[in-house]
Amino acid sequence: MTDDVRMEVEELKRLLRYHSRLYYLEDRTEISDGEYDALMRRLCELESVHPELASPDSPTHRIGAPPLGSFPPITWEPPMLSLGNVFTPDEFREFDLRLHKELGSDDDLVYSAEPKLDGLAVGLVYEDGVLVRAGTRGDGVTGEDITPNARTIRSIPLRLDGSPDGVLTVRGEVFFRTDDFNRLNRRRVRVGEKPFVNPRNAASGSLRQLDSRITARRPLSFIAYGCAEWPSGISTQEELFQYFNGLGLPVNEASRFCTGVEQVEQAYRDIRSSREGLPYEIDGVVIKLNVAEQRERVGELSRSPRWATAWKFDAEEAVTRLIEIEVQVGRTGRITPVARLDPVLVGGVTISSATLHNEDELIRKDARPGDMVIVRRAGDVIPEVVKSLGSPGGDRGDAFVFPSTCPVCGGPVVREEGESAHRCMNPSCPARIRESLFHWGARDSLDIEGLGSVISTQLVDAGMVTDISDLYRLNHSLLAGLPRMGEISASNLLSALQHSRSAELQRFLTGLGIPGVGRVVSGLLCASFPDLDSIMNVTVDTLEEIDGIGPVLASALFSFWSEPVTRGVVDRLMDIGFELPNPRYDRSGRHPMKGLTLVFTGAITMPRSEARRLAEEAGAKVTSSVSARTDLVVAGPGAGSKMTKARQLGIRIINENEFLEKVKK
Repeated sequence: MTDDVRMEVEELKRLLRYHSRLYYLEDRTEISDGEYDALMRRLCELESVHPELASPDSPTHRIGAPPLGSFPPITWEPPMLSLGNVFTPDEFREFDLRLHKELGSDDDLVYSAEPKLDGLAVGLVYEDGVLVRAGTRGDGVTGEDITPNARTIRSIPLRLDGSPDGVLTVRGEVFFRTDDFNRLNRRRVRVGEKPFVNPRNAASGSLRQLDSRITARRPLSFIAYGCAEWPSGISTQEELFQYFNGLGLPVNEASRFCTGVEQVEQAYRDIRSSREGLPYEIDGVVIKLNVAEQRERVGELSRSPRWATAWKFDAEEAVTRLIEIEVQVGRTGRITPVARLDPVLVGGVTISSATLHNEDELIRKDARPGDMVIVRRAGDVIPEVVKSLGSPGGDRGDAFVFPSTCPVCGGPVVREEGESAHRCMNPSCPARIRESLFHWGARDSLDIEGLGSVISTQLVDAGMVTDISDLYRLNHSLLAGLPRMGEISASNLLSALQHSRSAELQRFLTGLGIPGVGRVVSGLLCASFPDLDSIMNVTVDTLEEIDGIGPVLASALFSFWSEPVTRGVVDRLMDIGFELPNPRYDRSGRHPMKGLTLVFTGAITMPRSEARRLAEEAGAKVTSSVSARTDLVVAGPGAGSKMTKARQLGIRIINENEFLEKVKK
């Protein structure tokens, strides 16, 4: 290969990146589509003859790759959170007032107001400017690795301009522009395929194709709106957007920056009035604090940031009769009251049932069988009962009473501390068994390789597992007979199940899926009690003495161990022969990091979950953000705003090797 060939390949890559930037960031072109395609064809020809020149950032990755067998998981740290909602000016003013109180400020706050795209949230991981991984949000912590598909989206840069050093995790939305969606549907109709119902579902389905060549044929777009860690020197959302533009990442040009409530309300009205003229579908406006330091001070809830909210557009409404109220048990055990309705047309869709959300909403709306109720499609999607108009005849039915036992399995129902939802506590409840199996095998639980969502569903659908303990009664012939399982996979899963019997107590407790008991609470229990028997027989008063466990959670735990249905699940598992060592119990008082609050930032060689486990076993509490309460920051290459803030606060910063030395003591 001559230097001329190498130089031509690099020049073709440069030209293709340049013209993509013009098209997707500056909305202009200098060459025709045919000329662009000719450049791409020439690059493909050269890379096919000289495959060593086909670097990961080559534009030829836009054409797709051979099909995958399944999507591998991708872990997000910090988690990719969803947003809370407001629907009225009064609700937004309450949001603003809360932020003023928490920040201790009387000055008008500065917000960004960004059109809320109706697409799919994704994360993009760049290393030294090159796209190396991409994934969906999933449950916020674990998503699906869709890197080959993301590379086919032309508005996602494969190499960032300037090739910034370190790791940058960009978060944004994949969506269809309206014209692209309409053209795609016309093309599908021409070839006899069924058109997509709406752009959001089409975007989700297109991005999650196992064959990325299919994704490449669907004209998806991408807009960036945030990142996992603020880059060094960036302190506001406005600066972040300017930084993204400089890297070649598209941002929403319709976003606005507002000072005070009145300007935000005006921005909301302006964006709502321009909704029909936008080149994509939106269902509201995302309002975020502009200043990074204020976001850090306000913090996050487990599922959503406290510094941002989605101000949703008004939904269409209709009036109909509420026939009866039922409860549904979801896959996580959540129990939701549902109104059965006389069918009514709302926003072009016939609605015959609608959610009542939870017990608090049911009481507030006072909806009863026989009432006339107002129904709307929340966020233009989920049907909900807005309020009751009472009974036409004046005589009303009895108020609905929320069940104390699960209508599916008879297990105990609890309401978590600080939560609005009731949940069935029985991990072997038929309504939630698929989710329970998947959770049991998850990385933070028993970490059973091979027990994913697909296999869990197959085991339940085949009637092979009706209780978690049934997993340990499976044999090779049963497993090998499942679709796409095979002899080797069956052997591997059986081996992983056998290995899980020696799992640590913390993983066992986390795997049970007790509402309110995740990795953190199970760690508190293991640090306070030597073994499972002690935990199962502890009193409510003793549980409440543990820092981090309140009275509601203590009562729920006591109920779980006391109820025959849920206690029976644990007894059946113990009969199988679990060992459950508990290295977290502090018998000696020599835990080297006891009482410390620790934050990881940047790239480290071990998985974050493993680093977190080591820190917790050494007695530390691991959090995702740096604050005045942080004692120690473990920083690796690419550390950004968290390390900067730690320096400003005078917090000690160590590297990975120093951290490992500490946990070994």
